[in-house]
Amino acid sequence: MFGLGGSKRPRALGALEAQVMEVLWAQGEANVREVAQRLARPLAYTTVMTTLDRLYKKGLLERHKRDRAFQYLPRMSREAWERAQRRAS
Repeated sequence: MFGLGGSKRPRALGALEAQVMEVLWAQGEANVREVAQRLARPLAYTTVMTTLDRLYKKGLLERHKRDRAFQYLPRMSREAWERAQRRAS
């Protein structure tokens, strides 16, 4: 897992993970349905939910419950992520 402290090397994002992060960096905060609606291609709700959960487990997203759904938000800006990627390479 990649924490904000930078104690471990950040892993590269897969194509769908990168697309989901772009949505959240632009939006700031969103639930699964909102992310799914903003992606360039239609995907199953469960696919988007799994991707968000993986990003959360990698330490890239925070989440909190609002009503019955999780709201996800990035733990770091796109710029901070890019800096971490450059330092790791």
